[in-house]
Amino acid sequence: MKKNRGALIAIILVVISIVILLNIEVSTCRGINYEVSIIKIPLYLKVLDFFDRHYNYNQLVKSIVKDVKTEEERVMKIFEWTYKNIREVPAGMPIIDDHVWHIIVRGYGASDQFSDVFTTLCNYAGLDAFYSWVYTQDRTKRIPLSFVRIKNKWYIFDPYHGAYFKDKKGRLADIETLKSNSIWTIETLTEKSDIDYKSYFNMLLLPERIGLKRAHIQFPLRRTIFEIKKIVR
Repeated sequence: MKKNRGALIAIILVVISIVILLNIEVSTCRGINYEVSIIKIPLYLKVLDFFDRHYNYNQLVKSIVKDVKTEEERVMKIFEWTYKNIREVPAGMPIIDDHVWHIIVRGYGASDQFSDVFTTLCNYAGLDAFYSWVYTQDRTKRIPLSFVRIKNKWYIFDPYHGAYFKDKKGRLADIETLKSNSIWTIETLTEKSDIDYKSYFNMLLLPERIGLKRAHIQFPLRRTIFEIKKIVR
C-alpha cells in the first residue's frame, strides 16, 4: 500500500514538474520590414507550433515528390513548386520573417525567402540544401542562391528567378563546372534571366561543410541539438 502511495506521489510530482516546465516563458522572433521584435510565449505553445510545422512540411513534400525516384527529379519538382507557388511581396504588403512555413501559407516572400522555402523542402525530401547571399567581386551587388547536394556534388539554383544551370551535355551543371571555363547555359522556368550569374560564380566558395542552418533545423532532433548548443554558448 505504501509502495503504491509513493509511486502515485512520484507520478503527481512528475506531472506537476512537466506542467510547470511547459509553462515557462520563452521567446520567438518576428521580423516585419526588417525590424525584428521578440515575442514571449509559453514553451508548450512553441513546441506545439514547431511540431505542427514539422508535420505540415512532411505532408507537403510527400505530395510534391510523389512517384518521383531520383534525387535530381525530387529537386526539380520542389524547385518548380516553389517558383509557381511563392510570389513576390505584393505592393503595400509587409515583408514578414518568422517561420518558413508561414511563407508557404502566405504564398509570397522576399527574394531570399524563395530560397528559404526551396532549401527547407529539399531537406525534408532527404537532400542536403541551404542558401546563402552571394556577392559580385566588387561587392556592389548580391543575390540569394540555393545550394543542393545531389550524389555528392553541389548544384546551384535561383528559385526567385526560376533559374538553374546546365552543362554542354544538357545535364545539371555542378559548382565546379560553373566556376571553371567550361561551357554552361542558364535555364529558366519562364522567360530568360538577364542576370550576369558568372560575375557571382567567380566569388563562390565550395561548400565543404554545411553546418546547421535554418533549412536544416526544422527537424525535431536537429532543432533540439541547435537549442542545446545555444544554451551552452
